[in-house]
Amino acid sequence: MSSFALKTIALFLMLLDHLYQFLGFTGMVPIWFTWLGRLSAPIFCFCMAQGLTHTHSRKIYLLRMYLFSLAMSVGNLVLTALLPGSPSGGIPNNIFATLLLGAAIIVCMEQMAADRQKGQMIWMYFIGIELAGFFLGDMLTRAGQTTAAQILQILIPTPLTVEGGVFFVILGPLFYYFRFSKKKLAIMYLVFSLGLCLPSSIAWYLLGMSAWDAFFGVQYQWMMVFALPLLWRYNGQKGKSSFKYLFYFFYPLHIWILYAVSAFLPQ
Repeated sequence: MSSFALKTIALFLMLLDHLYQFLGFTGMVPIWFTWLGRLSAPIFCFCMAQGLTHTHSRKIYLLRMYLFSLAMSVGNLVLTALLPGSPSGGIPNNIFATLLLGAAIIVCMEQMAADRQKGQMIWMYFIGIELAGFFLGDMLTRAGQTTAAQILQILIPTPLTVEGGVFFVILGPLFYYFRFSKKKLAIMYLVFSLGLCLPSSIAWYLLGMSAWDAFFGVQYQWMMVFALPLLWRYNGQKGKSSFKYLFYFFYPLHIWILYAVSAFLPQ
C-alpha cells in the first residue's frame, strides 16, 4: 500500500471523526464514526515521517507546514469569532502544527546523526524557542492577555499546546526512528498506543467511571492500535503525486464547513 493510499484512507476516517466531533450533538452521527477516526492521526504521522525522508527540501517542507499551520489557526479564530454559537465550543483542530513539530524533531535527529556538534546547536535553538514560547504564553495568559497569548501560540506552536499534545508530536519521530524494521515499528506502536492509552481507560474505570465510558464512550483513544494493519501494509512507494495538496486544503476546509453547519443547527 502506497503512502497516497494510506493518506486517502486517513482522509476518509478523519472526515468520519470530525462529523462526530461537530455534529454528534444532533444524535444522527453514531459514536463509531469517532472510533474509526482514531486511526487517522497515527496514519498521518506515519506518512509524514516516511515522506520527510524522501522530500527534496526539508526547509521547504517545514515552511509549507508552518504556513498552513498559521493559515489554519487564523481561520479557526476568525470563524469562531463570526459564529460563536456552535455546540462544539470552538475549533481546537490544527494537525499541521502537530506534524510541523514532529517533522522539526526529525530534522534535528538527522542533523545529530550527520554532525553531532551542529546537531546539538540546532537542538538547543529548537528547545530554547519552544520553552520560550510556552512560558511566555503562560505568563501572558496569567496576566489576562489572552489575545496576545493566542497570537504567540499561533506563531510558536509548542508540544503542550498543539492538537494531540506531546503524545502525537513524538509519534512521528518514533515512526521515523523505527522506519527500517516493520517488526520493531509494530512493537513500538503496540506499546505506544496500548501502553499509554489503555492504562488511562483502566484508571478511569477504577476511579468509578462506567466500563462503557472508560473504554468506548469517553476514553477510546486506545483504538488507534487498529491502524497497525494498515501501516504494516505500507510498501515504501509514494503512489500518485498529482494530488499533493489534497490533504493540505481538504483538512481545514472540511473542518470549517462542519463547524459552520453546526453553528446553524438547533441545539
